[in-house]
Amino acid sequence: MTTKLTEPTENTLDFLSSLFEARMTRDSGDHKVLTYTDCSERLYITLLILQLLNQYPTYRQLASRYAKDTKHSNYNRFRMYSTDLYNFVYFVTGDDEALNKLKDPEGAKKIRKNITFPVMGFNRFLTELQTGIVGKGNLQLFLNIESKLKINNTSYKTIRRDLFNWSTVNERNQAEAVTKLLFAARAKLRNSDIIDDIEKLASDRNLEVSRVKDNEPKISTPDISTASQDIALYRYLVGAENLIGVKRFLEYAMSGKSIPNTIVKAYLPAIKIIDDLVQAGPGYVSMLRALATRAQKQKK
Repeated sequence: MTTKLTEPTENTLDFLSSLFEARMTRDSGDHKVLTYTDCSERLYITLLILQLLNQYPTYRQLASRYAKDTKHSNYNRFRMYSTDLYNFVYFVTGDDEALNKLKDPEGAKKIRKNITFPVMGFNRFLTELQTGIVGKGNLQLFLNIESKLKINNTSYKTIRRDLFNWSTVNERNQAEAVTKLLFAARAKLRNSDIIDDIEKLASDRNLEVSRVKDNEPKISTPDISTASQDIALYRYLVGAENLIGVKRFLEYAMSGKSIPNTIVKAYLPAIKIIDDLVQAGPGYVSMLRALATRAQKQKK
């Protein structure tokens, strides 16, 4: 028997719209498990979801309402009853008070000092979402946010390319893009205020397909700064001649990319030190773990 798929009713959309208050970042217990990098990734994934919703007239009003509930002239105060997207921007653009609320405040501060976020362009995009008229000029905003927040995940970039060419993307590739975005949302926005909308869209439009492999990591992404001053001490582990290679190793690892052999070789001396400790026996491993715990406390 074939079940006829129907568009969501106005009452359903109103109900979903009423849920637009922070669910993932509601209190300190929620954001204490997030790193700065986590917030950056979740911010960007949410923007991709909004761009997707805007492709479908019935769901456009959900994107419009979400944009309205998110937009502020500035993002300098935590708002429990705003959206999760608002709070992600609050953390990404935040001062020390904001960053102290995160999982690794010191790691967040190191990354934050090298980050700028295009608030004006972001608010312009939200304004366009509210009106339902989103121009292709926003592609540059997404590229800018990718660069500023160091979003290096190639899957997210592929989704972004498809979304900004949606009318010319064939149905097969549309389904693959939505499925990949669903995987990202389930891994990183599981309790958010926007996941219900992409889940419903994908269900109503039969856009989730089994042929796409879920490659999304399910763990928090640590805040590892690759600024020169922050990796300088690696020279005692790998040698000064390998510092550039170590920087690239960390960047590849954090973005989930395959690491070329030449770059792995730069990090190999550090791996060798860990292997020596492991081979020396459980006592040395315990000392290494204790030392790592002390280092984490020192960072705080």
